[in-house]
Amino acid sequence: MTLSDHFAQVAGVYESLRTTDEAPVRMIAQLLPDGPVSGVDVGCGTGRYSRLLRALLPEGSLLVASDVSAAMLAELQASNHGRLALVPLRSTAEDLPIRTGSLDLVTSFNSVHHFDLGRFLGEVARGLRPDGQLFVYTRSPEQNARTVWGRYFPGFAERERRLHSERAFRDAVRQVGDLVFEGTRTFSYQRVSTRERLRAQAEGRHYSTFCLYQPEELAAATDAFVASLPGPEVSWVDEYLLVVVRRSRHAGREG
Repeated sequence: MTLSDHFAQVAGVYESLRTTDEAPVRMIAQLLPDGPVSGVDVGCGTGRYSRLLRALLPEGSLLVASDVSAAMLAELQASNHGRLALVPLRSTAEDLPIRTGSLDLVTSFNSVHHFDLGRFLGEVARGLRPDGQLFVYTRSPEQNARTVWGRYFPGFAERERRLHSERAFRDAVRQVGDLVFEGTRTFSYQRVSTRERLRAQAEGRHYSTFCLYQPEELAAATDAFVASLPGPEVSWVDEYLLVVVRRSRHAGREG
């Protein structure tokens, strides 16, 4: 199954299968300058993080919700009902149809592993104004391996090779002129779920990692996963990185 097929298939149930974390969105809002901002949430999916972020931005702000999946954007538009000023945009992360130097803010929540990282960062550098900020919320490979999926689901951590370490982000940013790596924040969440819920998430392919399994493999791995869980109710800690990058305030100036 291709990624395009995956997201078209799960679009209608995506928000019911995934967990949305508010803490990084609130931190991003606190790190922004006062006054209205213009931004793009890249790889927005059904817009669950876009809606949270837009609700925290000052009046008069513009937030574009960008995704390559038409099915995901259709779900965003169906659930929006005009409540928030989100502008849907079908686009790849590496070729955003935005004016050079027009953005204060670019975000990506749990989607950067789908992008060509170097090309995405180059496009961010082009689109941001001097002193504009990029925030990437993601898991590192090490964090992924410590999840309930990495610990118990056969092959999950080994097959998922698209995630980037903090060092990989630093190195990639260093290769792009005008961008400055400002650091990371780590978020940890105590999760509790049931065997039934976890099985439903696996069978619903709530992570694109499950695209890396053939259907028969996924069914067998799901059965083995559920059988290996320590009890009918399972608790674990999920960890994420918030990567903070800024465009140099001297970008584009001679000398």
